[in-house]
Order: sequence, then structure tokens, then C-alpha cells
Amino acid sequence: MKIRKMYMKYINPIIGNPYILILPAFILCVIFSIIPVLTIITGGFFYLDIVTNTHKFVGFNNYITIFQDEGFLLTLKNTLIFTFSTAFIGIILALFIAAFLNKNNFIYNAVQSLVFTPHIISFVSIAVLWMFLMDPKSGLLNYILSWFGVEPLLWTKSAETSLLSIGIVYVWKGLGYNVMIILAGMQSVPREVYEAAKLDKSNYMRTFFQITIPMISPTLVFLTTYSLIGSFSAFDIVNLMTKGGPKNSSNLLVHWVYENGFLYYRLGNALAGSVILLLVIGTISILNYTLLNKRAHY
Repeated sequence: MKIRKMYMKYINPIIGNPYILILPAFILCVIFSIIPVLTIITGGFFYLDIVTNTHKFVGFNNYITIFQDEGFLLTLKNTLIFTFSTAFIGIILALFIAAFLNKNNFIYNAVQSLVFTPHIISFVSIAVLWMFLMDPKSGLLNYILSWFGVEPLLWTKSAETSLLSIGIVYVWKGLGYNVMIILAGMQSVPREVYEAAKLDKSNYMRTFFQITIPMISPTLVFLTTYSLIGSFSAFDIVNLMTKGGPKNSSNLLVHWVYENGFLYYRLGNALAGSVILLLVIGTISILNYTLLNKRAHY
């Protein structure tokens, strides 16, 4: 009884305090999110050399240096092209595949599982597979293209096709996840809505564009934001397949930061590039979510 009274008097008010309950999550957020971000932002204003242990304030010199670097500007251009093309092409493809698979029977459920499979395979396995498929001499893709009279492509070996190559692989890997999310949104649409459309003699295309898409628009808003952030943060596919080459033609911003920070030891430039990446992702995500969210039907 005494223990119960002590618990009610001393322990229960502490446990019942909402600020105490969120404190562990807040501490983890500070340690693993806020402090690293502040460190990156402040580090971008310093010249850092881990070899000579030099730590010198240089203001905006790191930012001026990277924006005068043609390699960085090409990388930024590659990142923007890669991000928007893979995100929107991936969602559009997933939307039509999900519409086709939106049926509840054994065959379609099995196909849904097969479509999702690439998402759970590691990027290492996928990179090895696609490098064989894209081999300029013996790859299956060039063999298929030869049926249509198309000259063999160098794929990852050429500056003209390297960015396209990693884009194809990235879209293919993420397609299953996008399809599953859109399918979940489609299956949450009330059946009564489609029955009302049938009574109004609405055809399939009209129902799809005027009922299905508006009803799953919150799902599409989330998926667009998620895909843009994921594409901006792409690293594995570049590092495994092209290393950013040839001639920096397939380099992306995260891989550029990795190269400058861990290979060339230009830590100041790498931190400045990280801040640029943070600002671009934050700005595009906020704009995307704000603009699309106004058109979503909740």
C-alpha cells in the first residue's frame, strides 16, 4: 500500500507528463539530426584539412569555389534532370500499372508480388544484374535493340547515355514500391463511388481520370514528395555502376559530396555542397507539397 501511495504521489505525475514522454525522442532528434545539420552549416564556412589539422574561417569562399567549378555545376544539372525525370516517370508508370493490377484474384495478386520484388533486392545485386544487361558487347538490351535496327549503345560507358542508364535502373527498382502505395490508395476508394459512376454511364477512362485520380490525390502528393527526396539523395546506384563517369556525366550531388569529402579531402567544399543539397531538397519538397496539397482532395 505504501509503495502504491509513493507511486501515485511521485512517479505517476512524472510518467503522466507529456513532455517527459517525448523527451527521449527529442534527445535522439537533437543528437542525430539537429546537431549534425548545424555542424554541416557552420563547417561550410571553414577551410578544413584533416592532414595538417587546419581549421580556418573563410566565410563564403567554399561556396564561391564550388560554384566556379564546372564539375559541380554539371553535377547539379545532372541531379535536377535525374531527380525530376525519375520521380515523375516512376509515378506515372506506377499509376497505370496499379490501375491494371487493381483486381482481387490470385493471378493479379501474384503479379503484384512480382512487381514489388525489385524493391526488396539490394542495390548491389541490382547493379550487377543491370551491368550485365547493359554490357555493350554481350548485353541483352543491345541484343533486343538490334531487332529494331538500332545501333548498339554503350550505356554506362558513354557520356551521352550514362545518366539515362542509371535513371532506368533507379526507376525499375522503385517501381514496385510506388505501385503498392498507389494500389493501397485505389483499394481504399469506396465501391459506392464507382457504382454511382456506372449508373451515370461513365466509361473507364472518365472514371479513372475524374474519380480515381482525385480520390487518391493525397497518396500521389505523398509519393511525389517521397520520390523527389529519394531521387535527390541517390548515391548507391552511381557509386556502384558509374562512379560518376564518364567525364562526370552521371555524377549526382550526394556522390559529389562523398568524392570531395572522403576521396579528395576537400572537406570545406563537401560541407558547402551538403548545405546546397539541403537547401535544394528542402525548397523543392516544401514547394511541391504546398502546391500539390492545394489540389489534393481529402
